[in-house]
Amino acid sequence: MTAKEKGPAQKDSAKQTPGEKPEQPEETKHEAAEEAAGERTPREMLEELRRKAEERDAIFEKLQHTTADFVNYQKRMRKEREALRQFAVQEFVAALVPCLDNFDHAIAAAESSPDQRFLEGVKLVEQEFVRVLQNFGVERMQTKGAKFDPNLHEAVMQEENDAVPHETILEELRAGYTLNGRVVRAAQVKVSRHPNPQGAPAGDES
Repeated sequence: MTAKEKGPAQKDSAKQTPGEKPEQPEETKHEAAEEAAGERTPREMLEELRRKAEERDAIFEKLQHTTADFVNYQKRMRKEREALRQFAVQEFVAALVPCLDNFDHAIAAAESSPDQRFLEGVKLVEQEFVRVLQNFGVERMQTKGAKFDPNLHEAVMQEENDAVPHETILEELRAGYTLNGRVVRAAQVKVSRHPNPQGAPAGDES
């Protein structure tokens, strides 16, 4: 290399002031900026911790609500399955109830028959039939002497009577049945009517 070729390089190096630091590469500048940004004050760090705690609490609360909703859903499903199990045969039972009426009629007719064996036979068949229905939760309502309840009974006759409380069931005209506590068929009854309902003797409220 000649002296002329060395001239420009010497000029460039001559431009640098003695004691001046050489210019940093661009990559080094970025690293320094990132380090400066990472140096946060205690207040900034506390504020970030507070925000993260609020986010954690919000997530935990949402999880609690979701869990509660799922538990309620499970309870509702269990109740629905139990109700389905208990009342799935309701239509079938309602169709069989008239057969029980026929047993009542047959027994009433057989009681006047001299052949008591026939009566006993009919009663045995009825008892077995009722026992099977009871295994499925079917019960016959006990009505005579009870207080009239429109949710359970259908009053088809009234009779004036001052010897018993007002609206006492005097006679059952057609049996009523329930399935696991739900009315399958209301009982048809004859109900007392007191001449002075306000002065009628008090009945059993139980």
